[in-house]
Amino acid sequence: MSRIVSALPGRIRIRDRALRDRARLARIEEALSALEGIASLQPNAGAGSLVLHFDAARIAVEVLEAKVDAIIDAELARPHAPRRRSLKMQINRGAKLGMLGSLAASLALAAAGKKGAHAITGGLFVACLGVHLGVHRRSLVR
Repeated sequence: MSRIVSALPGRIRIRDRALRDRARLARIEEALSALEGIASLQPNAGAGSLVLHFDAARIAVEVLEAKVDAIIDAELARPHAPRRRSLKMQINRGAKLGMLGSLAASLALAAAGKKGAHAITGGLFVACLGVHLGVHRRSLVR
């Protein structure tokens, strides 16, 4: 499958969502820079793209496109380790699950008329909400 989104004389743009992985993009960049006629590479992991500048007099565009597709297909076929969530995001996930569970329990206990248990689960909800807001405090005060 071709991931080349535009090809002009002397310039090829490659785009794929998998290129957002910086390690993968670096390996592809290394393999492409070894090809004959490549002048420069401009990777952009945020956009998942790579712009390749080449000397059109030294290599035909069709030949280069075939080589580029082969290199990218080979790299993307390699298995890679899934990205591990940061400790901060793991804590936040636990807080969100705690909020969800304590809210459900609190509402069920309120409907059953158990005021004491309802208050305890409500307090647990507020504690989990505090953790969640603490994780996202920087984006809250912008």
